[in-house]
Amino acid sequence: MELKYGLIAVPILIAIFVVAISNGGQFLPGLDSQTQEISEQVHTQVADAEEQKVREYTLVIEATDIQVSDNAIWHAWTYNGTVPAPTLKVNQGELLRVRVINNHNLTHSFHAHLTDYDMKHDGSPVNVLTGVGAGSMIPPGGEWTYEYNMDSWGTTFFHDHASSEGHGIKDHILQGLYGAIIVERDPPKTYVDRDIVIVMGEIGFDVERTAPGPTPYFIMNGKGMPGGEHALGQIFEEQGIEGVAAQFNYTMPVYKAKVGETVQFHVINLGDVIHSFHLHGLEMTSSAVQRGTNIQGTTVPLVQGTLETFIVKPDKPAMWLYHCHVVSHADAGMIGLFIVEE
Repeated sequence: MELKYGLIAVPILIAIFVVAISNGGQFLPGLDSQTQEISEQVHTQVADAEEQKVREYTLVIEATDIQVSDNAIWHAWTYNGTVPAPTLKVNQGELLRVRVINNHNLTHSFHAHLTDYDMKHDGSPVNVLTGVGAGSMIPPGGEWTYEYNMDSWGTTFFHDHASSEGHGIKDHILQGLYGAIIVERDPPKTYVDRDIVIVMGEIGFDVERTAPGPTPYFIMNGKGMPGGEHALGQIFEEQGIEGVAAQFNYTMPVYKAKVGETVQFHVINLGDVIHSFHLHGLEMTSSAVQRGTNIQGTTVPLVQGTLETFIVKPDKPAMWLYHCHVVSHADAGMIGLFIVEE
């Protein structure tokens, strides 16, 4: 019997609360190693250079196979093996230095949406056309070190800006070469307990189907559940809560926080179509575009290449759904969970 979307959350919530009670109040313990933290799989160090602190990262561009569903493998292009790339954290006033090594068989680059930098670090075709920093369009086997002054604080992002061997810039980005940069203000936001970065988009062109069945198209943080909430309900009917838990951070991004924490979400649309982000049940206070105001309708509209940062303060244990509110995109993969524990 086909489930109605509005009823799907009820049995899932009941089952998860049962599991929580039997495990001392935690929602599916053991997920901490897989959820809620921004990836730190990146070499970084801070040094002093003529009184300005330098924040250094190393990113390696490489091909990475990602199992995106039981019947599909995405032959992605990645920075350091993940989609999105590890989030780069830097403090206001520092020099951000990013060494990028291209271990892929195509030309790639690193283009940051920042402002205070020398043109040679732009990482765009203009560098080749002008001859200024031509090496920032990195050929296979090459590398380039990009530098940016962090005069302003806030959230921004980076992506590949190459077009090579018949593939446009869109192909290079959607294949997985993108990530976020969080610039902490001076003085820092000591009241924020954790940051969660979510990058919305469409999956790249190189997806191999290994068996019949649906595959994700719209993704958040490289993950998408074909069929969305309806599929999640069917999984629960057939496999119970264990089947639902098996989708966590496999086809569905899941993050955790604790009651009373201040959680800062950074939501970015690096896709080629308009997306929106809706988080259920929590007041969302903008700390970026609409700074200091409550986000009306708890939905953030995001045209291509834009972002919003907002803060939530959960006051009770719960499991909240988030999804793209272009609901056909949610049905095609863009759903996730935010779990709040005591």
